[in-house]
Amino acid sequence: MAVIKGNAKQTTSVSRVGEGVETYMRMLRDGTVGVADLIALWSLEGRIFTIDGGGQGTTAITFGAGTLDVLEHDLHVSVPASVCIIPLKLIIHFDAFGAIGIVECCMQYGSGSTVGTATACTPRSSNANTGLQSACTVKVAAATGVNLTTINEVWHDGAPLGVTVASATQIREKVHFEYNAMDTGILHVIGPSQQLVAYASGGSAGAGYINFSWAELPVTSVE
Repeated sequence: MAVIKGNAKQTTSVSRVGEGVETYMRMLRDGTVGVADLIALWSLEGRIFTIDGGGQGTTAITFGAGTLDVLEHDLHVSVPASVCIIPLKLIIHFDAFGAIGIVECCMQYGSGSTVGTATACTPRSSNANTGLQSACTVKVAAATGVNLTTINEVWHDGAPLGVTVASATQIREKVHFEYNAMDTGILHVIGPSQQLVAYASGGSAGAGYINFSWAELPVTSVE
């Protein structure tokens, strides 16, 4: 019978060695093996990136007006040949819905898409100390663009309420829409040389905030 041993490191005995140094598995004093979550490991590596969608604090961005228009990307991520990405979380929060219209949000990926006039975003690493930077090009609030020629839809949500929100006394049932990969249990590997797009439509002149987080890995890590 195989015997697995490690060091009991639960409180004061917890230590950290240098990068690349061999060490024993960490266990609790009852023998339970300490296992780090995959996303937590990526976070420590600095391989999770986040963009705030150009909307910070009280400065909202304008979403596509009217019904969902696949040529007006509210989020466009271009993945180069050197990496793949895994979308982890997308948050779309509406501040305003404009005129009467059904709210619709979705996230897709594939190939063949390009983005026109839009606002560029700077991805920020989960651990700036590593010095890693995203190789992706991320833009929001595009006025024009080219749709995906191959489409894989990851997420679709909305609120089928055609109402006008014109004053504080009128309350919309749902203003916050969120995709979380952990809720689905599926990690979609996107790339290399593909694009991820997301849309948020809500009547005319809808406005709000987009927050997107993803893991970014070398192609060799997922082949």
